[in-house]
Amino acid sequence: MTHSLHRKGIEKDLKKDYVVLAMLAAGFNDKYDDSRQKLIKIGEILKKHNPVNIMPEIGWRTSPTVTATFNNIKTVKKIIRILKKEDLGLSIVISGLISEIEKVVKEVDLGVHTIHFSLGNTFGRKELLPPEKILEITTMCGHHTISPQSITHYINLIKQGKLTVEKAAKKLTKPCVCGIFNTSRAIQILNTLVKE
Repeated sequence: MTHSLHRKGIEKDLKKDYVVLAMLAAGFNDKYDDSRQKLIKIGEILKKHNPVNIMPEIGWRTSPTVTATFNNIKTVKKIIRILKKEDLGLSIVISGLISEIEKVVKEVDLGVHTIHFSLGNTFGRKELLPPEKILEITTMCGHHTISPQSITHYINLIKQGKLTVEKAAKKLTKPCVCGIFNTSRAIQILNTLVKE
């Protein structure tokens, strides 16, 4: 899932940021009568494990994917165990720190099929980019629906006492309809930015 590869942050913070995606493969397993039901079942499993964000349920009925974000690897491990047992035949992609993911996949007695890395290279006029902490928030939405300007706006409102950090994080989460924006991590980053 390449649009979740470019999350920025230090290792300690990224240990609280994992995206799980289930996908119907076009022309392979999307045409069966029960394909959609299997995808919905995975969505229900993800939802049951208290994600910090999840794709809206209406998307489960129309999209070829279901996504959810979790803030700890132990929960991801539980989900992998359940999905292995269910054996629904759909592709599962987990994004996050590869060292953590490889460890839990091995503990569940599964193998890693493919690994995608972001090399962290940024090309072009880097001086036009927002500060690194703002990028830590914007890069949590792979479709870039979270603008640096909206983050700055909410930081100003928080500083003025017109908005709580938690409400600002929820407002930032709304444009990310695929469910990969990590709301709890956004709260942590906003708390840091408000103190600057």
